[in-house]
Amino acid sequence: MLPYESFVEKLSRDFDSIPETSETKSGVIFPLFGTNTTAEGIILTERAKHLKSHPGQISFPGGVMETSDPNLLVTALREWEEEMGVKQTTLDVLGKLQGLHTRTGFHITPFLAKYNGDFLFSKNDDEVERVILLPFSELWTKPFYAIEIPNREPKHFAYYFDLPDGLLWGATCEMILRFLKDHSSFDRTPKLVKPNLAKPPFLDPKSL
Repeated sequence: MLPYESFVEKLSRDFDSIPETSETKSGVIFPLFGTNTTAEGIILTERAKHLKSHPGQISFPGGVMETSDPNLLVTALREWEEEMGVKQTTLDVLGKLQGLHTRTGFHITPFLAKYNGDFLFSKNDDEVERVILLPFSELWTKPFYAIEIPNREPKHFAYYFDLPDGLLWGATCEMILRFLKDHSSFDRTPKLVKPNLAKPPFLDPKSL
């Protein structure tokens, strides 16, 4: 559990600036759930299995910036409503986290928010397979792995949590780890393993 007062004042409130990059820009909501004073976990989605991009992957609600969006927060909030089927008024936006460059040509800006709703989501079945409530406790206790990405200088690693709800990896996992390392006591060292799949996610923990 993380008291909001322990990290909220450290967050950026610059919601209007847009990254100066040629990459495809996207905004996501990093939604926390818990009490009025303490965050107890993260709300995530499993992407629909028929999607062309990252089917079945655990992710944050969010998407690509449209030309009509004045900033990426508007993008993220619009996508939240479209994917989760609840109004953006269920969120209290706390601040902006560090953006992430992906190897697939995207720049993702996450916006940390406190969810104040009743968890009665009307998810968009075209985009979302299911909604996942991830308690922070699982990130401290469930298997945690890393593989070294070949031919990358300096050395770069991909990280994985083997959770009851599935494999958490990729950009979503990276953003969660950054948040935990910056704003909590998280200090776990992943088990370094060899990739055992030829294509993403490159790791199947069940076969280790």
